[in-house]
Amino acid sequence: MQALALFTLLPMKNRSSTRQGFTLIELLTVIAIIGILASILIPSVNTVRKNVNIAASKAALSQYVNAIQSFRSEYKFYPFSDLITGTSEVLDLSSAVNSETFIKTLSARNPSDNESVGEGGNRRRIRFYEFSEPEFFTDADGVVQNTQLADRFNNKKIFIAIDTDGDGEIEVPDPEDSQETIKLRASITAYVEADQAINAPEYFLYE
Repeated sequence: MQALALFTLLPMKNRSSTRQGFTLIELLTVIAIIGILASILIPSVNTVRKNVNIAASKAALSQYVNAIQSFRSEYKFYPFSDLITGTSEVLDLSSAVNSETFIKTLSARNPSDNESVGEGGNRRRIRFYEFSEPEFFTDADGVVQNTQLADRFNNKKIFIAIDTDGDGEIEVPDPEDSQETIKLRASITAYVEADQAINAPEYFLYE
């Protein structure tokens, strides 16, 4: 009986004696591999996030363009010509006044109280577009400013180019070199300038 007990205990002793933990070198190797994988994956995730934000922002710009086209179809003229200065035919929405007027005109609503308004020539108070929270600027305190538009990077440098003189062309930044301009055969388009302070990229509806 004692021999049988020793026989049954022997494998357990052998198994316990063969158990070993990770050595320091093995742990360091695993940590190094994890670090390498993280250095590869994190930039990829950031690139994907950036591309998703650009796509969402471009979708919003396209909707602005469509809303302005709908306004013109309804009233037979483009809005915002009084907000465009000089000969650029470009509406700068980083301006607080321009942005608020843009919102009121296309939504037919006053952002402060949601009351109906006939701003910017929208005398019939038609709701051409419904703005949502992700399209508004968020200030340093985390407060959403529903009178100031911004893209998904919280960049206010949004520009709408409109063929206000009716020549069939608009002058816009060149997507290949934004310091240069090109003549685009279109009646309306939009683009966003980079904001280095918040690491926000430039992009163009017409690229």
